[in-house]
Amino acid sequence: MLKYIFIFSVFSLVSIQCFSQEPLPDFTIKKGTQNQKVISWRNNFGDMIIVLNIQRSGDSVRNFRTVYSETAPSLAVNAFTDMKPVPGMDYYRIYYQMKNGSYYFTKAKKVASGFISEGLYSHLNTQHVTVKGDEDRTVTIADFHRIADSVLLSTSDSLFYFSDSTVNYKKFNAIAAISPGPAVNNSLIPVSNYLFLNPDGNLVIRLPGNDVYDYSMAIYQPDGNAVLYKIDHFPGSEIILSKSSFIRPGFYPYELFEDGKLKERSRFQIK
Repeated sequence: MLKYIFIFSVFSLVSIQCFSQEPLPDFTIKKGTQNQKVISWRNNFGDMIIVLNIQRSGDSVRNFRTVYSETAPSLAVNAFTDMKPVPGMDYYRIYYQMKNGSYYFTKAKKVASGFISEGLYSHLNTQHVTVKGDEDRTVTIADFHRIADSVLLSTSDSLFYFSDSTVNYKKFNAIAAISPGPAVNNSLIPVSNYLFLNPDGNLVIRLPGNDVYDYSMAIYQPDGNAVLYKIDHFPGSEIILSKSSFIRPGFYPYELFEDGKLKERSRFQIK
């Protein structure tokens, strides 16, 4: 009897693992506990697949490079963990080749960067939660857990603790409150070689005019665990990012890239 229970348990575990992963030509990508990227898939083609490579790029269409070649591509269920993801290289896809010589690429994906403030669940001391956002609503704590999971795994939105029964829901907007310069030179407070604060407390970003298209930027939540804003391309050599784009005062870490390479890493303060 114990033998059959053990066999059933193993079968159940494998079944659950299988169905939690998308089958080729799709795959699942999630954020690990240490911000690593976990790519997993199910192989419905068996030993017909002879090559399977994980590829990474900073663009959803071009410039993909192989970062891992699977040594056992015919396995029914498998995964790869990118332990050292490169900032700005957010897109992943799978290349696989069949015995008959045909080959395929999956659609490129990147991990959702939804953010939930630390200790949110433990701070909520209630049976019903008011979620304040574009349209305020009150839900049960069980329904809120489902909402939070969707925010974390499927969107780039954020949930912030407000009180023991209220949570702020902030929609992600990668170009929130960005406006063109110029700003008055003698009124700017330097933050770094490229960042300044104007008298209104808004962030001014100045880049070399000839190479502005080569720059990108990631601005993180105050704890540095998730991306708040991602600027893939700057609309001009000087922009102003309104302080209204930030949910609360504090220090915000950022990384500035030139042609995909880290140019500057620091933080700025919003008051």
